Amino acid sequence: MKTILSLFATMMSLCVMAQPIKLQSYSQDSSLPHKLLVKALERAHLNYTHPYESDKDISNARILNDVKTGQLDVMWSMTSKELEQEYQAIYIPLFRGLLGMRVAIVTQHNEHLFKQVRSLDDLKRFTAGQGKTWPDTAILKANQLPVVTTLKYPNLFFMLEGERFDYFPRGVNEPWDEILSHADLGLTVDPYLVIKYTAPLYFFVSKNNTTLAVALEKSLNDMVQDGTFNTMFFGDNQVKTVLSKAHLSERLILTIDNPALSAKTPLSRKELWFNPLEEGVQ
Repeated sequence: MKTILSLFATMMSLCVMAQPIKLQSYSQDSSLPHKLLVKALERAHLNYTHPYESDKDISNARILNDVKTGQLDVMWSMTSKELEQEYQAIYIPLFRGLLGMRVAIVTQHNEHLFKQVRSLDDLKRFTAGQGKTWPDTAILKANQLPVVTTLKYPNLFFMLEGERFDYFPRGVNEPWDEILSHADLGLTVDPYLVIKYTAPLYFFVSKNNTTLAVALEKSLNDMVQDGTFNTMFFGDNQVKTVLSKAHLSERLILTIDNPALSAKTPLSRKELWFNPLEEGVQ
């Protein structure tokens, strides 16, 4: 019986692979995950389609459900133990861990707040602001960092300006546009510190779609080995903007633990992770 079921599952996977792979993105998407996915599928000689092409405002809940029901074949997301239990992750961090590096928005009169910070204990003297339900909030709290929270993201900028907390940690791709959007609040980006934790963004497929998972993993690993992955990473406009503005190699990097990290995280594969102290701006 097990042999028959296994054969049936393989046949179903091959049938799925014979159809165009259904992506969460749209055809003109310029994001790095989309570009990496298209390149990986092309290397695997797989066709693809964009079911959401005419409706770009799709909720995360619908994406998750559509992958489970087969309306969608592949998605990408910041990982968690729960996601990896429900879906099959392709364990190649798409931004090479860059999105787990946080820099802080502070008020202009507190621009040098972190100048003397040298350790996690030093940082614990200050209070961060975060969204109440954000995964990052749980990570900061797990490392005994004081946090003030609110349910509404826009409130955080006004709370920072009103000194309800000392700093607002943001992904390295986020703070500069946010400061421009709140130019009247007198905010700036701290120039001294990176708070770093491992929070990879992966491709995910259905647990039943093992054939696609194997094909994507092989293509992505080939891209890592021949340098295509790094070329696309450093050539991405968002990554280039981050590296030119954040000056990561000049900052103190404080590494903290992510208790939500899966044991399957490929931490031993150093080539998969961006190290600003060694690679810098390309």
